[in-house]
Amino acid sequence: MTTFSRTKRATDPLDDAAKARIFGHVSSSLDQESPQLFELVHGFLEDGPEETFSDSVLSENSTMECSSEASEETIKMALSFSDSDPYRNILLGHVLRAVEVYSALRSRQKSVFRDKVASFLRELGHDAAVCVSKWSSSVKLTGGSYDFIDVVYKPLEDDRTAVAIRYFVDLDFASEFEIARPTRQYARVMELLPRVFVGKEENLRTAVRESCDAAKRSLKSRGLSLPPWRRSSYLQHKWFGPYQRKVGSSLGVTPLNRDAVSCRSIGFDDAVSTRLFIKT
Repeated sequence: MTTFSRTKRATDPLDDAAKARIFGHVSSSLDQESPQLFELVHGFLEDGPEETFSDSVLSENSTMECSSEASEETIKMALSFSDSDPYRNILLGHVLRAVEVYSALRSRQKSVFRDKVASFLRELGHDAAVCVSKWSSSVKLTGGSYDFIDVVYKPLEDDRTAVAIRYFVDLDFASEFEIARPTRQYARVMELLPRVFVGKEENLRTAVRESCDAAKRSLKSRGLSLPPWRRSSYLQHKWFGPYQRKVGSSLGVTPLNRDAVSCRSIGFDDAVSTRLFIKT
């Protein structure tokens, strides 16, 4: 014999007398000229409340998780060692050696520490200099300035057609992306960011873009807004805005070339391009 089943209702555990009292009380308290309201209450008692956790919330969380994973993979690729760029690998080794030599200056004399690392690299044959970027405030951008090191490398010194490659050296890179109340996903991104960054412009741009996107997702999930100094446009100006390349101590730095910094497309300063070879 075929049997039919129905969905279990919220009023099933009640006997007929209890159901009569409930519906009798509801019907007497409602305005008889509002049948639609009565039907809604009746339906709620019969069918029970609907699910409160919507599919849209699940979908949004899933999307954020996928975006975080994609950012992590992109950052890994941008910061990983590459056999196709042996000079960068050598430079990174030399930078880390300089950081170790002058580690006592890192926390208490940051500008001197930066100058010492740049000088150390020059002594090893690198065309290194301290760069000071500076940009003005606008409607969408907060003004500021930033110091870092760059190294200009020409693969073939005797070939005048060879294009110079600019490497960026930041001695406290990861701290530029610290935010309040980071999520678990953003904490994983922060673990990927090195304290000392050494790499080409395209690697740096990728790391900055993906890290800023991850920071924005993290803050949004906490109900917080992204502060101006953590926006991608602001951070991009730190390394890619108008800059001045200089050599010397922080107490009396002399610009290499007054006209060398208004636009990066002008080219690189040749004042310290006396590199003979890179010591390994």
